[in-house]
This record gives sequence, structure tokens and C-alpha cells, in this order.
Amino acid sequence: MAAFEIYKKGQGKYVRIGTLLGAALLLGLGIEWLVTQVMVTTSVYIKAPVALAVLVLGAWLTSIAVNKPKYADFMISTESEMKKVIWPTKAEIINSTRLVIVMTLLLALMLFVVDLGFLKFFEAIHILPHAHHHLHGHH
Repeated sequence: MAAFEIYKKGQGKYVRIGTLLGAALLLGLGIEWLVTQVMVTTSVYIKAPVALAVLVLGAWLTSIAVNKPKYADFMISTESEMKKVIWPTKAEIINSTRLVIVMTLLLALMLFVVDLGFLKFFEAIHILPHAHHHLHGHH
């Protein structure tokens, strides 16, 4: 296999592109952090070559990672599994979201009522003092 040949070219394209973009973003943020946080007082003549070296090394390691058969096969199988997923329609997402919001509000209301019930019960058996006396400053 040649050094710059793409393993199983055309398979797992989107997962590989996503992986490359993710790695590029992390690499960029890493270099930015290194230059601005770690090498704060260092001269630009040292910062630039170090940043370039990290970039080249990171790009080289990333290209090896996406072309190594073990990792590439994993990305290819990930993409083929994602193609089998039945994605919900916009209407299904909206209805599911509404249902979650309504159920959350109902649960919150139910817990409020139960909490109020416990409060009144504990006031009635004199474990808690009456709440309205504390609210109005009467002791």
C-alpha cells in the first residue's frame, strides 16, 4: 500500500470527513491554547515553528488514523449503521417534544401538589410550624 493511498476509498466517506474536521478543530484549538496560554512570553520566532510542527504532526497522525485499516473499517461500519437508522420526521419530533414538555409540566404540578400536601400534613401534626405565620412575620 502506497503512503498516500486511501484505504477502501469511497467507503465511510462522511464519517472520515467528520473525523478529519473534528481532529482539525481540536488541533487548531490545541495550537491556539499552546501559543496563547503556555508559550505566553515566548518570541513569535519560536511560536510559529512550534505551531507549524504541531500542525504537521497532528495532520500526519490524523491521516494515519483515518487510513489505518482497523480504524477505517470501524468508520465504514459506523457509516453503514447510520444509513440503517430510521430518522423521525419533523412532525414526529415536534409531537414528541410537545409530549415531553406537557408531561414535564404535569409532573412538576403533581410534585407541587404532593409537596403542598406534605407541608399541610406536617403543619397539622405540628412537626412544622404554620408557613403563613413565617411569611407575614407573625410568631
